[in-house]
This record gives sequence, structure tokens and C-alpha cells, in this order.
Amino acid sequence: MHPRYPRVFSPIRLGPVELPNRFYSSPHAVPMTIGAGKPTDDYIHYNVARVKGGCSLIMLTMTMHVRGRSFQPSPYPKQNLAAFRALADAVHEAGGKIFGEPWYFWGAVGQWQPLSPPAPALAPSVAQFSAYERGVATREMSKREIRAMLDAFRQSTAHLREAGFDGVMVHASHGALAEQFLSPYFNRRTDEYGGPLENRMRFLMQSLQAAREEAGGKMAVGMRLNCDELLAGGYDSKDAHRVLKTVSASGLIDYADLDVAVEPNQLYLGMPSVFVTPHVYRPYVEAVRSAAGKVPVLSVLGRMTSIADAEAALESGVCDMVGAARALIAEPELVKNAFEGHESRSRVCIACNWCLAAVYESAAGCAINPTSYRERVWGTESLESAPRRSTVVIVGAGPAGLEAARVAALRGHGVTLVEAREDLGGAFALWARLPGREFYRHAIDWWARELERLHVTIRLATHATAGSVLQERPDAVIVATGARYSPSGRGSYRDFDIPGFDRDFVHVPEEILLGAASPAGKVVLLDNEGLHTGVGVAELLARRGAEVEMLTPSFGPLSPRVHGAQETRPIMERLRAAGVKISPSSYIECIGDHQVTVSDVYSDDGRVIDDVDAVVLSTGRVSINELETQLEGKVAQLFTIGDALAARMWAAASFEGHKFARYIGEPDAPDTVSEAYFRPDDPMFQPVASDIPRVSRAT
Repeated sequence: MHPRYPRVFSPIRLGPVELPNRFYSSPHAVPMTIGAGKPTDDYIHYNVARVKGGCSLIMLTMTMHVRGRSFQPSPYPKQNLAAFRALADAVHEAGGKIFGEPWYFWGAVGQWQPLSPPAPALAPSVAQFSAYERGVATREMSKREIRAMLDAFRQSTAHLREAGFDGVMVHASHGALAEQFLSPYFNRRTDEYGGPLENRMRFLMQSLQAAREEAGGKMAVGMRLNCDELLAGGYDSKDAHRVLKTVSASGLIDYADLDVAVEPNQLYLGMPSVFVTPHVYRPYVEAVRSAAGKVPVLSVLGRMTSIADAEAALESGVCDMVGAARALIAEPELVKNAFEGHESRSRVCIACNWCLAAVYESAAGCAINPTSYRERVWGTESLESAPRRSTVVIVGAGPAGLEAARVAALRGHGVTLVEAREDLGGAFALWARLPGREFYRHAIDWWARELERLHVTIRLATHATAGSVLQERPDAVIVATGARYSPSGRGSYRDFDIPGFDRDFVHVPEEILLGAASPAGKVVLLDNEGLHTGVGVAELLARRGAEVEMLTPSFGPLSPRVHGAQETRPIMERLRAAGVKISPSSYIECIGDHQVTVSDVYSDDGRVIDDVDAVVLSTGRVSINELETQLEGKVAQLFTIGDALAARMWAAASFEGHKFARYIGEPDAPDTVSEAYFRPDDPMFQPVASDIPRVSRAT
């Protein structure tokens, strides 16, 4: 029995499957497929890393038909079977079990063929919905199509069994087709699949029956159920209780996974950001779980980030097994570290949701763990000692510099980290001072612990010059000095100085967050990014009592990046609660004597705001990279990374810190970012199907 976590580290049985502990990797979309949903070798390494990191069970979301989400794996096509078998074999070899969750979702309809318009969205009833920035009209499924969908699920389950999967789960949550049939909000049919709850359960029961038959007693069969749709006209916890009680009594399931959130309407709950209360699902799970009887109940509970919280949930009886996705994306060895008593070694997921928003940038990964999704080439075992030990100086201790220092030290280099401010974190530490974002500080604290463990020399409150850097006789220098907000108001909408920017009541965000300025009274804030800084400073000042009007050239104050991270609703709620006035399609023409002239960006209309006490310009960021020019040609390897290279999202900083630190001391490696930029892409990073597994590493 584990001394700290006896419940987490106790066995549990789900039907025919015995698990050694009670923490699982919950289903989540991972864009690691090729062709018609064939898992890649990267997908194998991603999941195996979580098993080696202590998870007893991997649960995979997947589309049960090739017309669905193309970036999710699909067991439906026969030709994908070998790839799924390779995946299951690798998980088993690592000591874990693997379940599949085939599902169909109306918001991800796929195409008839490449580059064609979308295929029809199938649903219980005709409806018009908005999904992922586009409209979707659903088709009421005919009975022939219902039978075909059940056959697709049956075939997907049969292929999973043949591939060696240990379990299967019918998805009746997150707006999946099985939930839609259950829901009076989605289902307005008048035949045997609509009307009273017993009829609306028919598709779910038929899906479970098909799963049970195809499992053949060799696989665990379960159901993921939405405990409360939280929709006017949808079903509530009482209805969910009836569903779970009926299904549990039928003997069709070996476990039930309980949660909430209808996609895409409630994805802010499906992926609870830093602004959402941890364990937000808990009251809904508590309202329903008794209906399961002796059937084990699983749940992620919403933003589960620590094994201590998992232990507390199990002790309370709210569930019998606890899962997480993002906590394991940030820290694959979360469970193992807790078991071994090394919890301080674990990164804590900061719920910034880059792992979700990245999809909209054609990217993938974790903002604080660049190795996530890249385990095949950047896994822990790849951080061997460099062929040549180097003396490394890193200037700037934001996420880029911190990650670069960590990786360089792990590879055996002698590392000195120099930071002008008095603490670590750079601009990221400033953002952690914004309301509601204090949890971001956990990432900085983790890097600090790691650098101390790795004996990195850290010099705070030290201004680095070319001379002081060269005095260290470095073999490699990394410039990670970040960026500052343009003091003159330059930004993407108008990339020129705003007249009057130099008045003494005009400020940039850093001045406020560093305490150099405390604007009060009537404040006009111009934001040209739509990211966290502008809205965060607006809320901060408003909560301090200022009368804040926020101007933005866009139709709303938040960019697609924030929408993609599912932070829009909670941020807007916070701004409204603070009393911030938002003026869209507006920009500052000029700043006079406590007077601001504002223009409408889509017309010639203008207005004047009088009696202004302060103006805040949060328009655009300008890289700080003078050291790059001063050191060019004077050190063997010189890399400028993160915002110092070009101002971008947080994830770019830690990613480049990791990437370029790996080049240090490597033969034939690039000596500058420019050289790396114009080299052909490393073929090692190209994915191949998981039925042709390969183990490789790359710098």
C-alpha cells in the first residue's frame, strides 16, 4: 500500500480487465494520424510515454467512420488494423491497458473527397448549429443511416478487438451522436428513436449491445455519459440518473465514465481553462453516480492536476477511478513521480489550453512541455550527454531561456543564466500577475526547481552586455531577451507611431505590471492583440476602481487564439463583472492634452474622449535583440529565440528554447537560427504509420 496515496495505487477491475492503479489517461484529440485516420509512430510514443509514466490505462478518442474527424484515429477501415495492433502491442509491452472510444460528432463532418465542400452532418433531427467558427446544418438520419452507423460502430469495435485493445467505450457526452439521441434538445423525432426517454435511449442501448457482442467477453465495455446537459430544453441530472441506472442494471457495461460539456457550446467546460474552478464536474457526477450501483465510476472531474486531488476524490467516493488529459500532456510522468515521492519533479498543467488552441495554428503540443507530442524524437531518453561539452551563456529567463537552460544542463553543458530583472519568468511572470492567471506561476516555479537541481548558475538583477557575456568565454550563447510593448503604439492594425504617445500619462502594460505606474480615474486602453495582456490589464485597473474603456480595432476584444483556447466566455464574464466598457472597431487617431481622438475603423466617424486621466497602449510587441548583432561572429554558436527572435505565442518560446539548446555541442548542427531556418527539414520529424514503428531521436 502506498503511504501517501493508498487509493490511487490500489488495483481495480473493469469487467475482464485488471488495472494496478486508478489513474487513467482520458480520451482527447491528438493530431497524430495520417491518411484515413491511421495512427502514426508518434502516436505510439506519445501513449507509451504516459504508460511508462505510471498510467495504468490509456483511453483513446477516435472516429468510428472515416467521414469524421480526420485528425483522429479511426479503427473503421480494415487497412488501419495493423497500425492499431502496433499501438496496442506497444502499450501492453510498456505495462498498460488500452481502450478505444469510437464516436461520431455532427460538428466534424468530414468531406466527400479532398478539397470538396463538407459532407452532410448526421443527427437525430434537423437543426442549424454553429461549430468551430462555421455553420452546420444537420440531416435527420433515416433508419437506414441509423443502422449503417450502428454497423460502423460494430465494425470499429470488432477491429479494436482484433487489434488487441482491452476495452471499448460508447460516447454519450460532448455532443456525440449517442448523446444527441438521448437529448430532447437535439432529438425531436416521433418514431421509435424519439419521444419518451425510453425511446431516446434506444440508439445508446443498441450501440452498447453491439459493443458487448463484438467484445466477445474479452474486452471491457463502458459508456461515457453527460451528467447534465446544462441546456434549456436538454436533459438534466435526474434524467442522466435514470439513464445510468437503466444501463447499469442491463449488464451491458463494465464501467461508466461521467462528465459534462456539450461540444462546441460548452467546450469551455470540456477543457476548463485557468479561469474555471477546478473539479467543475464534481457536483454533477455526485448527483448521478449512485445510479451506477456496483458498476465502477470513472471521471476526470474537470481540471485534475495532481495525484493528491485524485486521492481525495477517491477517498470521498465521488468516483472509483480518476483521469486526466492535460495534466498528462504537461507531465507524462505525473503518476510515476507521485509513486516514487518525487512530485516536485512534475510540471503542473497551467490550463492555458495551448494544447487545444494549437490545432487552429496548424500546430500541436504543450506550452510548458515542448516534448509533448514529440516523444519519439525528444523523449526523455534522447537527452543524452552532448558529444562536446560546452560553456553556455543564456541571456533572459523567460520560458525560452529557462527551457534552454534546463535542456543544456541535462545534456551536460556548463550553463550560466543571466536575467536583468530580480526574478525568473520574464514577461510570463508579468502575465501571471494579471487577475485570474496567477496559476501560471506554477510553470515558473517548476523551471526554478529544475535549474536548481541541475546546478545551473543563475545571475538575477544583472544586465548582460556583449562584453560581460564574452568574458565567460562561451562556446554557445542563447539570446532570450524577449520583447517589450511598443511605447509609441505601433501594432498590426496601424504600424506607425500614434501622435501624442510621449505624453506623461501614456503607459505600456509593463509599467503597470511592474508597479512603475498606477493609472486611476478615467483610463482609455487601446488593445491591438486580443490576447491576455490588454484584457488582463483592463480588468486589473477596473478592479482597482478605474473607469476603463477598452478600444479594439476588431469586432470583439479577443483574438481567434483566445477563442481557440476556450477562454472567451470566462474572460468576458470577468470584464463585465469588473465594469470594463468595450468599444469595438475603434482606434486612437491621436492623444491630446488629457484628450483622446478615436476613429471608427470601418468609416470616417470619429469622437473625442475628454478628461482622460491615463492611456494604456497594448498594441504590439517589439523584440529586444541588440545582443544578437553585438555578438555575431564572436561565438561558435549564437541562437536568438522566443520573442527576441519574433514576438509570438508563449508556446514558441519554450519550444525554441528546447530545440536550439539541443544543437549545442552537436557536430554538423546549425550555428545560428538563420542557418537552421534555411536548412531542409529534418526527415526524422516526419511521421510514418504506426504499423511501421521506428525508434529515433533527433536534435
